Amino acid sequence: MQVTFPHLCLWQDVQFHIAGQSLAPEESVSGDETIIPTMRGKWVASAKFVLRGEAATLQWQAFLAQMQGRIGTTLVPCRSRYRPKDRSGLPLPFCKTGDIAEAQTFEHFGFEKTPVNRIVLASAAALRATELDLTVNDSTGLRPGQFFSIGERLHRVQHHWQPTSALDRVMIEPPLRAAAPAGTRLEIEHPVCKMRMVSETEGLIDQAMSISPSTPVNFMESL
Repeated sequence: MQVTFPHLCLWQDVQFHIAGQSLAPEESVSGDETIIPTMRGKWVASAKFVLRGEAATLQWQAFLAQMQGRIGTTLVPCRSRYRPKDRSGLPLPFCKTGDIAEAQTFEHFGFEKTPVNRIVLASAAALRATELDLTVNDSTGLRPGQFFSIGERLHRVQHHWQPTSALDRVMIEPPLRAAAPAGTRLEIEHPVCKMRMVSETEGLIDQAMSISPSTPVNFMESL
């Protein structure tokens, strides 16, 4: 089951990293270690949220019910400190869903803004590709260390250079999970990763009446 990620939870702490990129080191009789890379690395995320008010708390509890422990999957937003900018060098908004002021909906829905094709693929990219050619329409471009997503898959920029004045090229990790045609949109405002919960007890909240609940939760990429 694909579950909508709750938009009312307030991010406190968040970490994304790739786990499983190499096998456990093997040590020889001389003490030298051999590191063996693998192609099975996948994203792991840990986050902590604060839930303020009835609507946010009920929305989170509904999210846990829909996720059914490790069964469900969701598109976890990847929040980072220094994100891409628009063509004027202004910060891009992270939140893409607006709520109804001073009101709540029984199904906890919001209103999503129309996506803008700020960066697209300049040419088709094959499965497992690690280099992408980009056309930058409304952005200053992607810098090494920044995150983006293509569809449901999250990536991070390793290197960036310009083969020509009209073309940007980036090296990324992890390799593309699926082939993508030219013109495919890169999500740089609100990058996401398809993930599931690490355990069945993730995201439980304190039901004490005197506090705003806060909850740690751990996710792993669903491949």
